[in-house]
Amino acid sequence: MISNQLKPMEGKVSPIDKRISILLFFIIIFGAAIIFRLFFLQVIQHSFYLSLAQERQEVLKSLIPQRGSIYVRENGELYSLVTNREYFLVYAEPAKISDVGKVIDRLTPILNLEEKEWKELLVRISKKNDPYEPVKHKVTKKQVEELEKLNLAGIGFLPETYRFYPEKGLGSHIFGFVGIKDDKKIGQYGLEGYFDQELSGRPGLIKSFKDAIGSLITIGPRSIKKAENGIDLVLSLDRQIQYTACQKLKRFYDSYQAQGGTVIIMAPKTGAILAMCSYPDFDPAEYQLTKDINYFNNPAIFYEYEPGSVFKTMTMSAALDVGKITPETTYEDTGELKIGPFTIRNFDNRAYGQQTMTQALAQSLNLGAAYAAEQIGRNVFQDYVKRFGFGQVTGLELETEVDGSIKNLEKIADVYYLTASYGYGISVTPLQLAAAYGAIANNGLLMKPYVVAEKILVDGTNLITKPESISQVISEKTASIITGMLTQVVESSYDRKAKVPNYYLAAKTGTALIPAPGGGYGNETIHTIVGFGPVRNPAFVILIKMDKIKNGPRFASDSIGPLFGEIAKFLLNYYQIEPDY
Repeated sequence: MISNQLKPMEGKVSPIDKRISILLFFIIIFGAAIIFRLFFLQVIQHSFYLSLAQERQEVLKSLIPQRGSIYVRENGELYSLVTNREYFLVYAEPAKISDVGKVIDRLTPILNLEEKEWKELLVRISKKNDPYEPVKHKVTKKQVEELEKLNLAGIGFLPETYRFYPEKGLGSHIFGFVGIKDDKKIGQYGLEGYFDQELSGRPGLIKSFKDAIGSLITIGPRSIKKAENGIDLVLSLDRQIQYTACQKLKRFYDSYQAQGGTVIIMAPKTGAILAMCSYPDFDPAEYQLTKDINYFNNPAIFYEYEPGSVFKTMTMSAALDVGKITPETTYEDTGELKIGPFTIRNFDNRAYGQQTMTQALAQSLNLGAAYAAEQIGRNVFQDYVKRFGFGQVTGLELETEVDGSIKNLEKIADVYYLTASYGYGISVTPLQLAAAYGAIANNGLLMKPYVVAEKILVDGTNLITKPESISQVISEKTASIITGMLTQVVESSYDRKAKVPNYYLAAKTGTALIPAPGGGYGNETIHTIVGFGPVRNPAFVILIKMDKIKNGPRFASDSIGPLFGEIAKFLLNYYQIEPDY
């Protein structure tokens, strides 16, 4: 009986054994999961987590390159027009400031804070949970030294670099400016915009490591990629010519209460821009204070307009070049020319009777230009307009150049090319006109305008700009003939006020009506004069344009003809050119 009771029951598992088996099963599963996870992390995703760990340990510091400077050469020496200047940002850490009022009182006189500024600052740095607040940018080293003596808790300084323009009034439209875009400094307009990448250089990088508590590891792997500074530019501008031409333009611009004024001086044999400026202008160092952003656009290359009578020179040149007219060719000026429903008239609505081409150009007769255009036809006329460079950008190294419009010449109706013959129905830029007249001055050879004479690379290599010819627009003979006709314009016509005693100059004026918003033309005008000299060996091309004169003569010959003469006289003396007679 007893032995039978102690004998275990066969074929049954005790509850304890069952629980142990279940526990072991889960332990095995859990262990397998851990092993698989470790394998996954350490083997399969090893590179990912290694990279992540390195990212958390790495400290990356960007090295800011120095932006390139802009110079002109003067007597062989470089003279700075645009460079960099070191300033400071004063900032506050509100949590570290115990007496806000006292700090404001100390900062205000040194930083020259206006009442509005210090009141706004008082509100901002009173927020104790605010980790950082900028106080003032462009603080000088002297001001920082004064603040350092005060040893104000919670006030710090960071170095900042800003563009500095020693002679900011010398050519803001050429320079452009460095502005802020998407929290980055970026060149905009002019040279700063056109050469932004080259002037900016390439940033460098320092890669260091930190330990588990965030401290830098001073002994350990470290890599440095040096910053590459920007290139320097040397301009073709002549500083004395630029200054003088701009000052003279400003005097006439102010006197006439004009809406705008532009002057361009170019070397016809090379295409080098010797001077270029426009009004109204702006301060590139304080561009944000400019009341109208349109002032940033360079009128010499950005604003296209119907040029008026200065374009008659191109028409006469084309007709002369194909042999359809000579300076003595005559036509009967009846005062009007009917083309279907349209009528072309002279600027004064008068009839002049029999006139030669030279007389028509000298007296600026629309019918004379239309007659010359008729002799060559629309296709030939259009071809020469394109040859002279109209309807396309010149390629000058300044941002925002436009190409103008000669689309009307594509139209079949004759009225479009005939009105274009005297500068209406097409649009051009001042630089295109200057370059076209430069071609005539250069024996018919059109040169590409340029304003950057040299690029100085980081390694000191000097890349010199080589003058580039575009095309032989007209023959040397034609260039000589049209030059003679333009000389007569200055010597014995409306444009006599552009004359310089004892010198022969070639020039043409134009007084163009401005298109009205609703169609047709209003009473406001744009005055232009373009010419070159001395005619025996041209050293310069001058273009002057004045927009919407309020207080001055009606015609360009009277308004800016004298200014042309002033600038030409200065240049003849500056270059020490002997008189013609």
